[in-house]
Amino acid sequence: MSNETLISSFSTESLDSSFAYTDKKPGAGYHRQLDCTHTAVYNVNSFVGAIKLQATLAIDPADADWFDIDNTLLGTGEDSSYWTTLHSVNFTGNFVWIRAAYNVQNGTIVSIQYNF
Repeated sequence: MSNETLISSFSTESLDSSFAYTDKKPGAGYHRQLDCTHTAVYNVNSFVGAIKLQATLAIDPADADWFDIDNTLLGTGEDSSYWTTLHSVNFTGNFVWIRAAYNVQNGTIVSIQYNF
């Protein structure tokens, strides 16, 4: 099992609804693992915005190679309610690289971590 941290303690608020991206980190496909189950944990505090995970199958990805991973969205970016929680998601795929896309309107992303 491998553990990766995508982001740690981020609170700069976005001026619009565009997403920023973390650096890419290896997924199960990078390590040629047959078990393609991943678990991610979003740790947020008074968070308003949106977080989602993206993946690619490309070894050397360009911007167009990234796609959203289904069922990994937290928040909507337009929601006025605050999230203060640990939120976990599970997803499967033989992804080579994984990154987080995020938009912070208020609050803090304490961390985003995943394992496989």
